[in-house]
Amino acid sequence: MTEPGNRMNPSKNKEINCVSEDCIPFHQVGASSNAENDVSDEVVDRGNGRTPRVWISRHRTHPFGRRSQLIWIRILSVLLVLLLVLLIVFISLWASQRKQLQGAPCLEPACIKSAADIITNMDSDLSPCENFYEYACSGWENNNHIPQGQNQWSILKILSKNVEYFTKDILENETSADASHGLKLAQVYYNSCMNESWVNRRGFDPLYDHLRLLFDGWVLLPTNSKAARLDNGTSLKIGTFNLTQSLLSWFHTFGMNHLFKVGVSQDIKNSSNIVIELGEGYLSMHRENYLNETHTAHVKTSRAFRNFMRNYSLLLGVPSENLWELDEVYVFEKYIAMRTEDRNERDPEKNFLLSNLIDVAEMCPVLDWHILLSKMFAPLNYTIKQDEPIALSDHEHFKERCELFMDYMKNDSGIRVLHNAAVWQFLWRTESKMPSIVSRTLEEFREADTGLQSEPPRWLSCVTETQSSFSSVVSRVYIKEKFNQKKKDAVIGMISEIRQAFKDNFATVDWMLEEDKVKAIEKVDLMKASVAFPEDINDLSEERRIYGTIIQLDPETYLENFLKLTEVVLIDQLYVLITKNKDRWELSPYIVNAFYKENANHIYFPAGILQSPLFNHEHPKSLNFGAIGTVIGHEILHAFDQFGSKRDAYGNLRQWWSAETREAFERHSQCMIDQYGNYSILNTSLNGKMTLGENIADNGGLKASYKAFKKLEAQDPDRPILPGLNMSSDQLFFLSFAQLWCVKTLPRSMLNTVLFDVHTVEPYRVIGTLSNSEDFARVFNCPVGSPMNPVKKCVIW
Repeated sequence: MTEPGNRMNPSKNKEINCVSEDCIPFHQVGASSNAENDVSDEVVDRGNGRTPRVWISRHRTHPFGRRSQLIWIRILSVLLVLLLVLLIVFISLWASQRKQLQGAPCLEPACIKSAADIITNMDSDLSPCENFYEYACSGWENNNHIPQGQNQWSILKILSKNVEYFTKDILENETSADASHGLKLAQVYYNSCMNESWVNRRGFDPLYDHLRLLFDGWVLLPTNSKAARLDNGTSLKIGTFNLTQSLLSWFHTFGMNHLFKVGVSQDIKNSSNIVIELGEGYLSMHRENYLNETHTAHVKTSRAFRNFMRNYSLLLGVPSENLWELDEVYVFEKYIAMRTEDRNERDPEKNFLLSNLIDVAEMCPVLDWHILLSKMFAPLNYTIKQDEPIALSDHEHFKERCELFMDYMKNDSGIRVLHNAAVWQFLWRTESKMPSIVSRTLEEFREADTGLQSEPPRWLSCVTETQSSFSSVVSRVYIKEKFNQKKKDAVIGMISEIRQAFKDNFATVDWMLEEDKVKAIEKVDLMKASVAFPEDINDLSEERRIYGTIIQLDPETYLENFLKLTEVVLIDQLYVLITKNKDRWELSPYIVNAFYKENANHIYFPAGILQSPLFNHEHPKSLNFGAIGTVIGHEILHAFDQFGSKRDAYGNLRQWWSAETREAFERHSQCMIDQYGNYSILNTSLNGKMTLGENIADNGGLKASYKAFKKLEAQDPDRPILPGLNMSSDQLFFLSFAQLWCVKTLPRSMLNTVLFDVHTVEPYRVIGTLSNSEDFARVFNCPVGSPMNPVKKCVIW
């Protein structure tokens, strides 16, 4: 290959001797005729040596001699070929660029805004191959701040805020005469929450009334207190205390205590079977805050929580000499934490047990289960059979908790702890409905636990409470005013394309046996998809069923309203035992989220997440597939993560893959566990095992969406481009994905994500996923071995 800079110098390639008098310098070829007779023996001094000037032979009768003429023809031929090659390369590059950027600029307002947002959010001075999250999101981080009372701010949070402002408007504006009963109740509840001055004026009296009503008073309060026990605690002794009766008066409101939580779910081994489920018991904090006594954050949080328990109890009138009994409650909760499942060790195959009421009563005789569950389900007119099927989601830990309760029931002091623990659970669940002095008492714990140094605005807390209690009401109004069928149809089309792309990708999965691929493709085909909202969202008969038992709410009784609605919402959740509807929406349509229901093989995409910039039918496909498309792919891929892959096409937990394929899947998964486990933030390593399922979904979802996008792009060569952006559609796809995860987070909140969340922290969701993508590395020309294009990549799907 000719060296650069030497292509025009033939002497480098072939030595030419000039010994006759018919030679002239090359620079004089074509000069005046007077030079034709000149003969020179000139040399040119070059550096430390002497290099002869190149001479070319010339005859008087011809411009060149025959030999020299042939040489020049060859030289010129080579030059022409080289120029032709360069021209072809240039034209190819130009055509490629034109092909990537071809199409008229999209001048719709949505496109113009998106282009401006993308430019503002990124920092183009940074290298995309070093840290793509910083490249994509540095501008966004510089231009945004975390609002008051928030521990995090992100593009997804902004979309949630849109819904919250909408909800605020409908709750504060006067309703028309034909407004539904549910909407009128929602407005009254919101107003009772917003009336903080009246909450303060009532003080603790409503709480005292309920302590007396639900628990016969609290034994730690002095006898002159409004909520003191009339028997002074004499009934809290062996032979007189009945744990079942003590639960009956209040358990149906929350549906949980420290021992268990009652719900309704599908039999994981026969998804068509809907049964009552007993799940994990109640804890006031994350499990690890009780058990990890070495990590500074956990120690600080647990200490602040114990301080709050004491200070709140003092506010309620508990004498200081009785505060040690709150420490006993904390120890009891710690024992409960020791008997709950470690999220790192989640194993449905091992932990799930389909039992029946008879066996549960034998396993856990500390309660009369028939009496307790009969009262729970009485509002549904459902009769609990003696052999009622019962699913235990963590049966080994359930037995351990039962044994713990039985140990506490063996002596008077243990019974007293159980009473105090039940009262504390009620206090903790209702603290936000108390006078503002309680919130100030909570400040130390709130900051230690979340990093928050201030509360959110009152209206925001009241909106989220109202949304939770009136989900179907808010959803119906939101869909009516903010969503349309055109958007829904477009997303359904995207789901179909991404589903097909994922199916096509099985041909590249070399670690999976062919017979297992066939079954996997069948699972994708049978996967159900729900978009935006349930089909019966405008059915007011459902709203009347849920809220029909509440004739009215009092705008001056916030706590009482909360307890009524908590019970109503619980009954609605249990109602699926009657309907046997395993495809019921478990998230509200206004929620900015998406989810995969593994026991039904069903994906859901609520209307709340189908907002710009995640989705806009006026956007180029690169943006939609880079954002909501990767979310769609993410949820599809959950069917094939470490948990979903153990369920067949109908959501049943069984061994439906060969042992060889399962072993290969585990081996490939370990690569991803190690990859993410090597990332760290705030001097804390990420937990690659805990986050594995989400990381599998992120990686595979991005790949499936990109393949679907490229297939559609090939069918649309005249695609529109975004104005002001000199970026290919491929680059915009990956940039759209990354900017979906732009975030600002308080350090303590970021640490909570690392310690407790099954999702990887946002920066590493971007870095980890894209660094495994060959397509990303190619599109951004990242050198092999650069941070965003490592030599070793972890690819499962």
